[in-house]
Amino acid sequence: MRKFASIPPRVWQVDLKAIRGDLAALAVHYHLTTSGHANMLGLYYVPVTYIAHEIGCPEEGASKGLLALVEAKICSYDFERELVWVHEMAADQIAAQLSPKDKRVKGVADQLAMLPMCPITLSFYQRYRLAFHLYDEQNLAEFELSMPESSEAPPKPLRSKEKDKDLGKGEGPSGSGGSGKPTGTSETMFTPYPIPTSSAEGKTFLLSKGVPADEIDACLRNLLGGNLSPYDLEGVLTNARSAA
Repeated sequence: MRKFASIPPRVWQVDLKAIRGDLAALAVHYHLTTSGHANMLGLYYVPVTYIAHEIGCPEEGASKGLLALVEAKICSYDFERELVWVHEMAADQIAAQLSPKDKRVKGVADQLAMLPMCPITLSFYQRYRLAFHLYDEQNLAEFELSMPESSEAPPKPLRSKEKDKDLGKGEGPSGSGGSGKPTGTSETMFTPYPIPTSSAEGKTFLLSKGVPADEIDACLRNLLGGNLSPYDLEGVLTNARSAA
């Protein structure tokens, strides 16, 4: 458990502007940034039940406050894995940038490597990979290989990528031939859909994709949290067709 947490004054001018007056959202925000469950990455496991109990409100109120934070793009939440990512918390609690030799680089990499690879952890990696020099950490090699080709290149590539390029063969994390870099199709299928600007827009999108009514709420939560990919959606539609 952390003994100290910093909340910089600037959050009132920038981060929290979108939720001013929303007391539930403000309470959830300060719980996420100061509770004993949190870490300096702002990326950790916390069920909504825990949040509701510790801020002293019904679970419905905590869920609404959390969704307000997600819609304001202050945090992302994976409702299936119960993982939260407070987007700028690592910058506030660690530093805006780290030097390559800073020991905290390895600390960040070790904490991230302990979490499942999923849209929310991949988004964290993409946000901080250059600022924290995470691309050189070998225990995050699979995260680096999952980055889209359009990602900004680090000062020097991973050795494994150079080796695969020179040899033109080898096995990736899945054991298949090739460089280990996901194909264009895989990137498309596993890349989350853009977060809609509102719940109404998200619901319209899901209906246009054929999501059944009884799955709309669950899919909408994941979509608003930036955790719904074409792969996930195909699974929902396949299950619905099987049950029909």
